[in-house]
Amino acid sequence: MKIIKQTADELIIQTKSILDFWLASCLLMTFGLIGLTFDYHAVTLSCERSHQKQGNCQLVRSHLLGSNIQEIQLATLQGAKVERLGYKSRVILVTSVGDVPFSANSTNWGNKDAAASDINFFVKNAKSRLLRLSQDDRFLGWTGGIFLLAGVGVIALGNKETYSFDGSSNTLTVKRRGLLGRTVMQRCLGDIYGVEVDRTIDRDHDIWYQVRLLVCGGDRISLPQTMNPYEQVEMTKAINNYLHARSLQGVCSEDFSCKPSAD
Repeated sequence: MKIIKQTADELIIQTKSILDFWLASCLLMTFGLIGLTFDYHAVTLSCERSHQKQGNCQLVRSHLLGSNIQEIQLATLQGAKVERLGYKSRVILVTSVGDVPFSANSTNWGNKDAAASDINFFVKNAKSRLLRLSQDDRFLGWTGGIFLLAGVGVIALGNKETYSFDGSSNTLTVKRRGLLGRTVMQRCLGDIYGVEVDRTIDRDHDIWYQVRLLVCGGDRISLPQTMNPYEQVEMTKAINNYLHARSLQGVCSEDFSCKPSAD
């Protein structure tokens, strides 16, 4: 939230700008597209032996844009091992010209030790003619899909809110504008007699603050929540100072113009 205008007669507070929504959305959608496009989610190793160590292996990794095929001569294949990095692991093909990851991403999905054992058995057993191993981690693409949908949701559900306190017309105008529509609410400034701050703690023990305008009759007009305590202090102080300076007492007619109340 930020103060757009602050004078003796007018106070305008804006919660978000369109750029805030588009920036966050573009970042989420970029991460999502990268995950869907470049992460290898399915891999297949096919080896065929013609005579002892004569033959070749083909490593096929598939992603959204197609497949990446890598040829490995059987004569260079020495075996396989499982590489563990923290809580994740992956199968590594050991060749005489360097190690080759079986899959481009490390996951705990599937039995890595069994896959490495099958490869080692094939390499050492000259009577084995064929080897075919597959690992399908396409469910990991859900992560990229989730980021992509979240980016679209930020734009679709994000609202830019503007709170305009207008002393000349004695009205508070609240405008909410988003991709799905626009709403406008008006209240008489004479009906707003104060401000309160609601403080809540979520399940992650994060503290959230929400500025609320106190309206005659027990109603509340709630501004969006924030985790920034300095922001809510600034908003509360600005609104309180404006209401105190105006010292308005009035009742609203149906066209939202206010008339001073009789003493």
